[in-house]
This record gives sequence, C-alpha cells and structure tokens, in this order.
Amino acid sequence: MIRRPPRSTPKPSSAASDVYKRQVFNESLIKEDILLLNREGKLAKGEGHPEVVFVSYEIMFKMLRDPVYKNNFLELIDGCKFIQASWAGIESEEAQELIKIPDLFSHGGGVHAITIGTYVFAQILRKVKDIDAHIELQKNKEWKQMTSVAELTDMVLGVAGYGGIGQEVARLGKAFRMEVLATKRTPVSSDNLDRLYKPSDLNEMLSHCDFVVNCLPVTEDTLKAFSLEQFKAMKSSSMFINVGRGETVSEDDLYEALISKEIQCAALDVTDPEPLDKNSPLWELENCFITPHDSAWGPRAPERAVELFLLNLERYKKGDKLQNLV
Repeated sequence: MIRRPPRSTPKPSSAASDVYKRQVFNESLIKEDILLLNREGKLAKGEGHPEVVFVSYEIMFKMLRDPVYKNNFLELIDGCKFIQASWAGIESEEAQELIKIPDLFSHGGGVHAITIGTYVFAQILRKVKDIDAHIELQKNKEWKQMTSVAELTDMVLGVAGYGGIGQEVARLGKAFRMEVLATKRTPVSSDNLDRLYKPSDLNEMLSHCDFVVNCLPVTEDTLKAFSLEQFKAMKSSSMFINVGRGETVSEDDLYEALISKEIQCAALDVTDPEPLDKNSPLWELENCFITPHDSAWGPRAPERAVELFLLNLERYKKGDKLQNLV
C-alpha cells in the first residue's frame, strides 16, 4: 500500500485485499490518495511518486524473487519521505536499500511478537509434556501413561534479546509461573522479569536456564553469539530455541552440542543459510526440531502491521517521533 499527498476526490482502489480494506480505508485514510502496486511493481492506478510507502511482507518477498519488480518498485518510491516496513530485521541487502531512500524509515519490530511467542511455547510444551513420545504411542496403539512429563512452574526461562518478541515470550513465561531471566543492552524494568543481565553476562544467565530463547538480531556483536562455549554453559537438560537470526548461532557447534548431549534438544525456526542446506546434519537429528521460518505467520499478523503503519502515519503528520524509527 502506498500513500501520497491527497487529491480533492480520493477513490479507494478495489484491488486492496480484504484484510487491508478493513484497516486502511478508515477515518485516518479516507482523505488520502491510496496508490496500489500491480504485479510488475508499477502503479495499478494513478500517477506520480508517493510521499509515504508501506512495504508489506508480500512486497519484500516479491523484491527478493523478481529483479524486474524490485527495480520498478525502487524507481517508483525514489524520493519518498517515509517508509514503514512490516518486518523487524533490517540487515538484508534489500532492507538496506530501502533504508537509504526516505528521510524516515520505521521497521516492524513487535508486530509478530504474539505469533512468534506462540511458536516458542508450542516448542517448550512439546518438550515438557513429551508430545513426540505420545504421538509414537498413538501410532503404535499403546495405552502407556507417561509419568515423566512435567510442568513449567518454577522452571527457568532465559531470553537473549529483550525486545518486542522477548517481552512477549517473558509475559507468557510468567503466565506459566516460570522464573524469567533476560539479556538486554540497556536497563529496563518489567513485571515479567526476575532478573536482567548484560549481554556480556550471557553465559552466567545460561547456566540457570531450563529453556533458552534466542531473540537476537544480527549485528557485529551478535554474530555467532551462541557457540560451543554458550552451549556448554547451559544445563544438559536444557532446550535451545532460535527465533532470532540464524547468523547468531554457530550451527556446527550446535550440532556438536546436540550429539554430545551438552544440551537436550533444540528448535530452530531460523537457520544460516535459509533454506537450510539439505546436507546439513541438523536435519537428521531426532533432538533438533526444524521449521521453515514461519513462526511469524498468523491470521492477524497483516492487520497488526497495518495498525503500526497507521499509528506512525499519524505521528508523521504531526511531526512526532515514529515508533521503531531506524
């Protein structure tokens, strides 16, 4: 969805998807000129260049797959003032290209926190209630009660990177009566945290954790932040879950930690590279659960992205600071 300065008789386009119709054609945009893209990355209707641009996941994926679309889109938005992205990561080449265009660029951090938090606890409960073993029992038509299953009360949850996703994971952890620890570069106060650590004290935090959730972005400081040293610092009964970025983990070291039982198991929704190489030994491990970077998807995720855009659009109009400003 693209916006430019209003004309006297705006006409919302029927090409918008149903979910976007519900969100964007409301009071905040009724007087705006809404411009939509076609499949070639050009305007489906209208003329000129937009002042404000909303870049959805669909547009980003299209840019990644189609060089012609990418070139047309970048030419169209050249000179715009404000770009709102619907995703959090800004390290990719395409994201960096977009950041250079406008005066203001806002990322979508926190938009997918609810869906990713749900994924994290799906994996945590998979382990603590031994869901995989129960599935095997059903396949074999065995009625064998498992007294080894546990509960999360008083277990320790460690979150590396206490941003929007990390905060949602912590909130859910507290709902399960867990003890919650986290790392963050800057001090923060939260009712959902029992203790906050500096990133330099990551290993100390890991030593206490039953579950470790990596929410770190990719920076020079976080590349391979989880290597063999960190896995050795963790409990042998612990579970490692990566929903941050694949580049923050040494997957060779993770493989070593899993086969040597330095940690009990891992769940990876992100890998390096993506897709994960078919020759990666991680595919074959029974204690490594791999998903194809889809934890962020959910029926309301696009609506939340649009809601963030609408919030920042109002701030942009008023000259206020944008949320998630890069």
